Amino acid sequence: MYILSREEMYALDKYTIEKVGIPGKELMENAGKGSSEFIHNELLKPKSKIAIFCGDGNNGGDGFVIARYLENWGHKIKIFLLGSPDKMSPETFENYESCKSLKIGIENIQSAKELGDLADLNLIIDAIFGVGLKGIIKGWRAELIQVINELEVPVVSIDIASGVDANTGKAEVAIKADYTLTMAAYKYGHFLEKGREKSGKVKVIDIGMPDELYDKFPPKAKLVTDENVKYPQRSSLSHKGAYGRIGIIAGSPGFSGAAIMASRAALRSGAGLITLFHPAGMELIFETQLLEVMTYSIPKLPFVRGEDSNSLESEGFTKFFKKLNSMDVLLLGPGIGISTETVELVKKVLQTWDKLVVIDADGLNILSENEDILKLISGKPVILTPHIGEFARLAKKEISEILADPLEELNYFIKKYKCNILLKSATTIFADGKKFVFDISGNDGLATGGSGDVLAGIIVSFVGQKLPLKDAAISASFLMGKTAEKLAKTRKPASIIPSDIIEEIFKY
Repeated sequence: MYILSREEMYALDKYTIEKVGIPGKELMENAGKGSSEFIHNELLKPKSKIAIFCGDGNNGGDGFVIARYLENWGHKIKIFLLGSPDKMSPETFENYESCKSLKIGIENIQSAKELGDLADLNLIIDAIFGVGLKGIIKGWRAELIQVINELEVPVVSIDIASGVDANTGKAEVAIKADYTLTMAAYKYGHFLEKGREKSGKVKVIDIGMPDELYDKFPPKAKLVTDENVKYPQRSSLSHKGAYGRIGIIAGSPGFSGAAIMASRAALRSGAGLITLFHPAGMELIFETQLLEVMTYSIPKLPFVRGEDSNSLESEGFTKFFKKLNSMDVLLLGPGIGISTETVELVKKVLQTWDKLVVIDADGLNILSENEDILKLISGKPVILTPHIGEFARLAKKEISEILADPLEELNYFIKKYKCNILLKSATTIFADGKKFVFDISGNDGLATGGSGDVLAGIIVSFVGQKLPLKDAAISASFLMGKTAEKLAKTRKPASIIPSDIIEEIFKY
């Protein structure tokens, strides 16, 4: 499923009208008809009472078409017009006139106080502002939105909830919809920032744009779904070496759980051979907790950063790096801490490791506090897996700046450091500087310590099983989210813990 920016939607719309030859009037008719069919068949009882709020743009034109169909199907329609017929496009004005011909009540309002009593409505349809809106809604229109939001009436928004920015999801004043019926494809704003909350359930309406347009003009973003998710391929004739030699550098005193969860998640998601590289002195913990995982003790680092030291050239470290380099892929960071010794270890590993590495948790903290180490990832096969706060620290920005336009911030960071990022949030985003993939699976059961360790373990496992990096990252996120959704069918999300996720991975 594709996700479009405002500009991509405009370009496709323009090309469809001017080059394909489908008139704008027909696209508007298809949008209104498809929306009204969903509303009539899925949401309404016979002879429902409906208020449709229409602006004077093409979003309002869709609303007029919906009004026509619902009126013809026996529902009682009242249209509230916010704007002037003089500003309407020809197709919007034509549908406005059609509603007048059908004697559908149309009231042109300029104040929220003109609404009257709306308490007996069965449904409100929001067709005020479409994807073209930029900025914050102010004045009486903002008061009107507040009135609508306070009513205990279901709301359906057309294309995007009025007040939500289609590119960023920013929504300081916006309709809170129960459903959003969007035209042709999802928009970024449906899944970003407050737009995710304001949009409710989002359904795509087919308006007749040819499918081949998406091949001719490939969108930059898509949504991972059950239909397009890719998991590693397996064969009954294969052996453990076919599914990757996975190295995990994780754990420290007090944070052994991070290493255990990452290792178990990698194991449960199909990794062939796993070696956990851990600080010396923790052998007993890991060897008793991880029966199917090999362990390797990292030699102690007695030096202080900045001093000349041959510690990393000792016989013990020579053996360590030889073992490490026998791995196919590496996970670096869960629970390793940010001590001086660990910082030096991470620096040395990134200087010498040239295969794919997944960096998470304390690995990210070390990068954010040491620009010289962060620069080491540039141009290498690296994926960073930060949550919003970790990414803000990496980017040296405030969290509010990241949330204001996460896609732009991701692109800027990736251009600077030439890496891949899986930005974890309610909407998780994979970015490589060229494309975005969104994942909206999951629930609040994942909002607990240790979830990131589990996700990192699944990602490194999928990469070890020869899944391309983009697919490995977003598919791991999707698998984890769907597993949490499955668990929520038998227990409240608040009671879900990361160990539950691990045990339910790929469970029938």
